[in-house]
Amino acid sequence: MFEKDAAEVAELRFQILNAMMDDSEDVEQVYLSANESRSERETQPQFSLREIIDEMKLMLQEGFIKPDFSNDEKLAPLGVANLSEFHHYWFSPTKKGKEVWEITSGRPPANRS
Repeated sequence: MFEKDAAEVAELRFQILNAMMDDSEDVEQVYLSANESRSERETQPQFSLREIIDEMKLMLQEGFIKPDFSNDEKLAPLGVANLSEFHHYWFSPTKKGKEVWEITSGRPPANRS
């Protein structure tokens, strides 16, 4: 099975965080955002839906993103994310995720006063 190297994982994580920087996003919007820079000649997305979901689950467990909203709180409660209902959640970066995004985007860190 194809494994991504560290640089590809870092790029995927950046794209996931970048998609969420202006508003909470669901998996579908993250997928579309992460792959929007592909040219019309390229027929395959840079990041598959499976890669994005797997990486988002890791980022959730590692504290880089958090669920903000749920389309169905009975199936997908906000208190403890139900990973089998991942598609019901809308995510945003945590403080830790925003800090990583700032470092990888080349932007100066936000004022932390």
